[in-house]
Amino acid sequence: MISEAGGPAPENNAGNEAGHRAGHRAGHTRIARTALRKTVETITARAFQVGGSNVTAELDDDSGRLGVRVSVQLALPPLLGPRPDAGTALDGKATHGTVFEKAQAARTELVARSLELTGMELGRVDIRLTGSKQAQLKESHSTERRVQ
Repeated sequence: MISEAGGPAPENNAGNEAGHRAGHRAGHTRIARTALRKTVETITARAFQVGGSNVTAELDDDSGRLGVRVSVQLALPPLLGPRPDAGTALDGKATHGTVFEKAQAARTELVARSLELTGMELGRVDIRLTGSKQAQLKESHSTERRVQ
């Protein structure tokens, strides 16, 4: 610290000692980019009720806040089959609604949980939903069967 005269300001040891007694230490706490990315991926996976391997996240600066782009691989229900009944998951969340409604609820949860866990305010949150198909057996021109 510099005093008005341009030289070093006098030390205020009384304030420092009080801070140490209260359990506060001088220094910085930094969260690695990978840890932030994994945290965002985990929160997103839980919000969409998918496995962690089905979510990828990218982080960017968004005017001083943390910008997030997540991609979620969702298992799509059969379009011609019977519709599953709406219900609730084990954590009490509704399992019905459009994918857009689910994405909005997941975005809200991601913003709130990220702030709670990391102390960082999220800026823009882009969610990309991708569909996945289960492996199907298709017969080729030969008698061999391939998994595609």
